[in-house]
Formats: sequence, structure tokens, C-alpha cells
Amino acid sequence: MSDTLHILVADYVPIANKGEEAIVRGIEDMLSDGRPTALGIFGDVPNVVRKDNITIFPRTWLFRFEGDPTLSGGRRVFRQIAIAAQLRLGSNGKLKNLTPEGNPRCRALQAFFERADYVLVGHDGVFCVESCGIIHLAKRYGKRVGILGASTGIGAGRWYKAGLYRKALDASDFCVFRERFSCESIQQIAREPEKLILAPDPAFAMQPAQAEEAIGLLEQHERYRKAREAGRPVIAVTVLEKGRVYSGFRPDLQGQAKQQAHARYVATVLDALIAQKNAFILFLPHSVEEDASDITAARHVVEQMQAGPNDCMILEEDCTARLLKGIIRECDFVIGERTHSLIGSVSVATPFVGLTNRRDMRTHGIIGEMCRCKHQIVDMDVNDEQAAARRALESLESRASIRKALEPVRRDLTNRLAEISRLIKNSTTVHPNP
Repeated sequence: MSDTLHILVADYVPIANKGEEAIVRGIEDMLSDGRPTALGIFGDVPNVVRKDNITIFPRTWLFRFEGDPTLSGGRRVFRQIAIAAQLRLGSNGKLKNLTPEGNPRCRALQAFFERADYVLVGHDGVFCVESCGIIHLAKRYGKRVGILGASTGIGAGRWYKAGLYRKALDASDFCVFRERFSCESIQQIAREPEKLILAPDPAFAMQPAQAEEAIGLLEQHERYRKAREAGRPVIAVTVLEKGRVYSGFRPDLQGQAKQQAHARYVATVLDALIAQKNAFILFLPHSVEEDASDITAARHVVEQMQAGPNDCMILEEDCTARLLKGIIRECDFVIGERTHSLIGSVSVATPFVGLTNRRDMRTHGIIGEMCRCKHQIVDMDVNDEQAAARRALESLESRASIRKALEPVRRDLTNRLAEISRLIKNSTTVHPNP
């Protein structure tokens, strides 16, 4: 057996979003046991790309649905129905590119699949009919395969999804979901509902960068150094202009009007923290995706802030997920719209307030319920800027007690993920039968 552990996360994983990278790195830390690890994922790349120990394969080699930005509304539904029908008829379409039967230009993928010790699907909000086909193919080739960290329910389309999902659950060696809403939804169609397990997002397992690395980066910036020398509380902030948190903010507005209203809302909260608590604001680049960079979102907020230039800074380096988690550990408090920045906060016991809305079942399920932090979530659809600012001020004032409360939560989550790791490692595999 090779000394290197090979893990294929057979999903679209845009790692320019550091939450996505945190999940993959968490999986690595859960399963590696200190062994050298090779990770395989799929991204929007024209050719195979290697980044550290991650191999990124072209998404289009495998997927017709997952990660396709051109699909919306009815086209998404139609594409899934077509793929589901194809799978029922025994045709794997592009999915067979995982195997030696696939296109010769995908040999690098086929070689990785052959070496894979684990084939994982369904991380984050990703689980679809294509995931079902991957599970069956991996099982046929004797792989240890399953769902890890899923956050997707059966939703609409039960009539064409349910049968495929049910068979995929049966074939999986493990079925792990990261929040209750999705887990209970899928349990409705499972033959063995007890097989579905609720557990923390794998990102909780990712180890942060060493303190020296995080502090070293921060102290390169004069404004940060001066804030620390002055004894100001440093508040890490993640803001966004994409996804369910943003779409749920003022759905009556669109385009620039929405962007400006959102920036004003966040700016009001941050200005209150600066004015009343002498805070220093550190914007983190949690996602540097070309179509929705958090750096751009942070600039929009700064434009709306009344504070001076020495009261805040935007960290513009393309930091790794481990480094961002290390930075969060060094900060005094977090204001986060990015769910994975809040996951990072819980993981290192840094007090926080999460900004979202009532429709965001992911943040409420993971942070509110699983992490027992409901009181630290502010729904922007029912709290105006002044109310949100008051909540943030109260929480900052209580940060010592919040940190103390997070310590047992962090230990519980760590222990739970250790159990999941043992489950995955001990799961039954089948003999190859191509």
C-alpha cells in the first residue's frame, strides 16, 4: 500500500472560497493520521492543476450539473431530470470518466481514482443526482465511499430524486450530515433512517496555522501594529455580496441599491463598535472568487463607514484557510456573515456575532443549534442596523463569558468528529467488481 493517503472529494470545490478549502483541509486532518495525504477535487480549471497537496481536476470532466454557473431555474431542474433518467437506465454519462472506461484525456483522474482510499461526496450544500452515480461507481470499484458533511435536503423534485437518493444511501458506507434540517429531510426517504448521522461540519476539524505565522502576517501592517500597541480590541469581520446570507438581505432590492443598503447596514454596526468600544476593524478575505470577492464587499462597507482610516484595514492577501483560522484565533472578536468564519470562531473559542437572516438554515442549524450559539446570531431581516449594533456591543462587552462558554462546545465538537473519523475508517468496503 502507498504511504500516501489518497482522498477524492468528488464534488465541485471552488477553493478560492476559504470555507470550501476549510472543509477539504478538515477532511484531511480527520482521516490522515499523520500520513502524507493527496487530495483530489474538481474546479473551474481547463487542465489539471496542483496546489500544494491538492489536485484540481476540470469540473467538466465529470459533471454536467454540479457547479455549472449557466444553469438557473427551469434549466437546473430539466438537467437533473435528464441525468436522473440516464442513471436509471444504467448509463453513467460523464461520470464514467472516473474509471478506465472513460475518456483517455482523463487519465490523470482515472489514476487518482484507482489509488483513492476514500471517495467522498456531498460536502457543504452539494448533493445531487450526480452524487448518486458517483457512489455506485465507487462502490463497484471497491472504494470506501460515502456522504460527508452534506447540507442538502430532498427539496423539490422528490418524484425523480427519491429513488436515486434512497439507493445511494443504501450503497454508502457512511452518511454524515452537518445540520438537522437537511438530515431530517433526507431521512424521510431513507430505508434505514438511523444510518444518517448528524455531526459537525468537517471544517471544525481543520487545524489552524501556528500563532507565529498568523501574528507575523498581521504585524506586517502598520495600522494593525498601532492598534495593538494602543490596546484596542481587534475585531475580525467577514462580509459578502453573494449566497444565501446576501440574497436574504432586503430581497425587495436589487443591484446597486441592494449592495449599498447592505454596506450601510454593516457599516453602522462597525461604526458603533469603533465609536463606543475603540475597536479596530480587520476585514478578512474569506473568499477571493472572481465573481464575488470579499475584498470588494469590504471596500463597499468602508466607503459607507464614518470611521477614520486608522480605525480599520482590509487584509488583501490571498490567505489559506488554515491561516485565516489562525488569524481569527489571534483576534478579540468576530463579526461574521461567512458561516465558515463563524465555524472557525467556535473552533478556536473566539467570541463572535453572526449576521444572517431567518431563511439561512445553514447558519442557524450549524452555529445556532449544533454549536448552541443561537443568542449570538442576528437576523438582519428582523433587526435594523441600530438593533444589530446594540447586539454586537453587548456581545463584545461580554466576550470573556462567551469565550468561556465556547470552550466546552469546542471540546464536544472535537470529540464528535473523532467519532465520525473512526466510523469512516472502520466502515465496510466491498471487493472490486468493475
